[in-house]
Amino acid sequence: MHHVRITTPSRLHFSLLDLNGALGRIDGGFGLAITDPHFQIVAEQATVIDVAASVYRDRAYAALERLQKIHPFPGIKLTLETEIPMHCGFGSGTQLALGVAQAANVLYELGLEVQELARIVGRGGTSGIGIAAFDTGGFIVDGGHRFPDQKSSFLPSSAVGDIPPPPILLRYPFPESPMLIVMPNCSRIYGEAEIELFQTLCPQPEWIAQKLSHILLLQILPALIEADMSNFGNALNRIQQFGWKRVEIDAQGDELQRTLDFLSTTGAFGAGVSSWGPAICVLGEEIGELKRETEAFLKTLPNGGSCFITRANNSGASVILD
Repeated sequence: MHHVRITTPSRLHFSLLDLNGALGRIDGGFGLAITDPHFQIVAEQATVIDVAASVYRDRAYAALERLQKIHPFPGIKLTLETEIPMHCGFGSGTQLALGVAQAANVLYELGLEVQELARIVGRGGTSGIGIAAFDTGGFIVDGGHRFPDQKSSFLPSSAVGDIPPPPILLRYPFPESPMLIVMPNCSRIYGEAEIELFQTLCPQPEWIAQKLSHILLLQILPALIEADMSNFGNALNRIQQFGWKRVEIDAQGDELQRTLDFLSTTGAFGAGVSSWGPAICVLGEEIGELKRETEAFLKTLPNGGSCFITRANNSGASVILD
């Protein structure tokens, strides 16, 4: 074995389910793996850790060093040929950490499952969607963490330490028809700003978790199983109006809301912000025409933006050996 090439998906995170904890669990959520954007990672055995990357060099080093500390391997030479944009709602941190760890895992035949890799590299402290997206792809629902004995605070993964990934409750293939990703150029929410929002605005009222669970169980999941993308999109529209998703949208400022307002006039089935955004997933019938209309709209924003067409990923990360 000389080289391994790993291509990751991105993940869209449509909503956390419970930031209250009344039933003894917090977090939980649902989301989707998509084919683009993606990391393409090429790696080979080496005597030291050597990473070539335009943005993620230090992060890749950190993940590999965590793995090496627990499962020693001589080293690895790794090149990130393509990269997922950082702090845009695509779950780049999880895909990067799992991608580089999987490269070492395969090259040195460490025999580790994706869930164990995630625990070692410190992912899954809030959401399990990105881990399952890497592992299997598809539409995913996770069951959150026991509260307060397993996780005692309402904080993102980056701030909670070593908490195991949550259980996956459902994984279902998503229709592979094209969808539009829209990215207005607005602020990025991460680090201390993200932590402060969790600390000051949680716990959320219990009714929010109840309403989200109702929409998930009796609108989103039936629409998914019946391939009813119109009703699925309608559910995404509803989710943008309340609860933690409203916090995430408001934190981004006017450009994100203006973009959602525009998309509501286009005839799209629905639009949902992924995590803190600014990436918005848009479902509809005439995606090519919708892309042209959206490109024209984005030019009217103070800082512009971009959009591109992608599809669901229903297989997870690919691993090619040579």
